[in-house]
Amino acid sequence: MASGRRLGVAVDFSPCSVKALQWTVDNLVREGDNIILVIVSPEEYEHGEMQLWSVTGSPLIPLAEFNDSTLSKKYEIKPSPEVIKIATTAVEQKK
Repeated sequence: MASGRRLGVAVDFSPCSVKALQWTVDNLVREGDNIILVIVSPEEYEHGEMQLWSVTGSPLIPLAEFNDSTLSKKYEIKPSPEVIKIATTAVEQKK
């Protein structure tokens, strides 16, 4: 039976955070788990629409939409191909 745990990994798309995500997938993730990527941005990064989320936090973006260039522009993120690959592979392997 799926446990449905939520596992959070902070990523800033640096090599170290990519390794942290890979370690989490390899060692912790089980079938039915949800991986939540917490995107870490520089302090001076918050401006414009980003300020709307200062109280509630930014919305969750499903993996299927995470690589969408329109959303990347809206949320001002540039996901690394490595992070996309690790997350996509985890979904396929941990079904």
